[in-house]
Amino acid sequence: MTTSFYNGISGLISFQNGLDIWGDNIANINTPGFKESIPEFATIFSQTLSNASPTSDIGLGSLLHSTAKDMSIGNIVDSDNPFDIAIADEKGFLGVSYNGETFYTRNGNFTRDANGFLVNDSGAYLLVANANNLIKTENGYIVNRDINTDNLLPTNTFSPISLPNNVILPAIPTKNVSLSTNLNNDSQITTTKPVTNDISFSAMYDKDGNDMQIVNGQNLLFGFGNDVTYNNGLLTSTFCINDDIKDGKDVNIDFTLNGKEIKLNLPDGATKETISKEIANQLNSNGFIATANNGELTISTTNEFLLKSNDEILPSTNAAILTYKDNPENEFDFNNMEDFINKLQTLASNTYDDIVNVSLDNNGRVVIENTSNSTLNSYLYSTKNSNENFIKNLGRVGNQIYPNTANKSYEFLANSQDFGGYVIDSNGDKIPVTINFTKKSVLNNTTIWKGTLSINTPIQNIITTQDFTFDSNGFLLSPKEISFNNINFKFNISSFAKTDTNATNYSFNQDGVEEGFLQNYQIDENGKIIGIFSNNQDITFGQIPIFHFQNPQGLENIGSNLFRETSNSNKAFLYTNENGSYIGKLLPSKLETSNVNMSQAMTELIVTQKAFQASAKTVTTSDEMIQKAINLKR
Repeated sequence: MTTSFYNGISGLISFQNGLDIWGDNIANINTPGFKESIPEFATIFSQTLSNASPTSDIGLGSLLHSTAKDMSIGNIVDSDNPFDIAIADEKGFLGVSYNGETFYTRNGNFTRDANGFLVNDSGAYLLVANANNLIKTENGYIVNRDINTDNLLPTNTFSPISLPNNVILPAIPTKNVSLSTNLNNDSQITTTKPVTNDISFSAMYDKDGNDMQIVNGQNLLFGFGNDVTYNNGLLTSTFCINDDIKDGKDVNIDFTLNGKEIKLNLPDGATKETISKEIANQLNSNGFIATANNGELTISTTNEFLLKSNDEILPSTNAAILTYKDNPENEFDFNNMEDFINKLQTLASNTYDDIVNVSLDNNGRVVIENTSNSTLNSYLYSTKNSNENFIKNLGRVGNQIYPNTANKSYEFLANSQDFGGYVIDSNGDKIPVTINFTKKSVLNNTTIWKGTLSINTPIQNIITTQDFTFDSNGFLLSPKEISFNNINFKFNISSFAKTDTNATNYSFNQDGVEEGFLQNYQIDENGKIIGIFSNNQDITFGQIPIFHFQNPQGLENIGSNLFRETSNSNKAFLYTNENGSYIGKLLPSKLETSNVNMSQAMTELIVTQKAFQASAKTVTTSDEMIQKAINLKR
């Protein structure tokens, strides 16, 4: 009879524990990462009645045998906290440190405390593989870029991590620059600038931006003084001779023609017919071609006409056939504007000594300046090999030059294209870089562009110039790479017409990084704790490991959603692949909710409550039976 009494009491105790467990489940319905506990009951060893036939067992009540954990994953919900994390698989745990001891939890709700450490609502520190790449300074923290953070896991060293607000990411000076572009090589362009002395005529454009297309062997006649014309390979000039006025002095004729000295002495008062005829005879006897006709003296030479007069009968004259040559061979050949200007200056000086200056102005115009008080004469004529675009662009430079004025050609233009970008210096500052390409020459099926690189530092502009050579198809031959100011420049450039399908799109890339300031933190799906900086750089400060156990049911629940490893659960470990690389996935800015099923929990609570009531009824019934037995003795 007393056995039933104690059976009821054991039931009350068992079901009271069950009520406590289901009540705890319900109480944690909103606890992130909470795992539901399920009570498991067992019977107490029975008593066998040895004198009974057949043999019978009498149960001795029940007890709470164990509490199983439901490790199924809860619902995943979004969070606006960048430090909230959920574990993607149902068997993983986060490691935390509390009072110097390591525990494990599924609760991924973390915030930063006053010192920047990531902690949960119980004050436990999140354990991570720490990069230890922050250096504390008087004004905050600086990132140590020398620490490699690519493979922080797996590791056996885990510690709390502090994420300060004031963090500076040091700059990285530029070491490499790559430029990709196409240099527009159309025959008509708008990207022009005035030519400079070193630009070859083979690469020049006229005032309207049209390629003049000057090629080897094209020439023109240019001169100063008496007009000299060109016909069938001869340079010819006609001089008007005047009668000598009788003054008691003989007529002295003294001049040189192409270096040959001619001297004559004629009687005072000689007529123009006599003078011109005697000069013609003398010239013909010295290998020149000369004729006299009624006082007009016509002289012809080849290649150059240089008459330097020492009297007043014949005016000084200098004219020559000037020829464009890819590689100048003699004094009458020119290649670039400097050559051409020098040739004109020599012609002018041979004729007018030092009263004529020939130059190239800032607008790319040929300027012939008369500094005397007399009207002078310059002229240019086409030959059978002339480039008419060139002749046309020279314009009125061949004409009378009035006192203290200048004749000017039209603008000669160069194909000039500018590109730019920036590099980072050792102080982390952006330094502008400009790269100008100017078409310099077309020679032997190659095109040469002059490249001028300028790094515009606050102190000075650092400049270097390099010729870039392209083949006849517009592809760069050399150089494809140059070193300048401790920076390696690589070039992927071409020289095509703008409409060519091979034209390269423009890009300027450099590997320098300016100084950055921390903007915010975020956690990625691999568990990496990343700092986002103002210079668009990302730096990893640590990585959150996901721990696993051979027997998660063997973990000891110490409350506050924390578990302690036991000999039954075995040691925590990390998943790795065959290469030893860490495997684990987190869900950033998300939380795992409790996996308690409210409907099931309430149902189990009611069932357990009814069982508790039934056990209580067993106790009261046993009590009544004992009371009846006591009353029988009376």
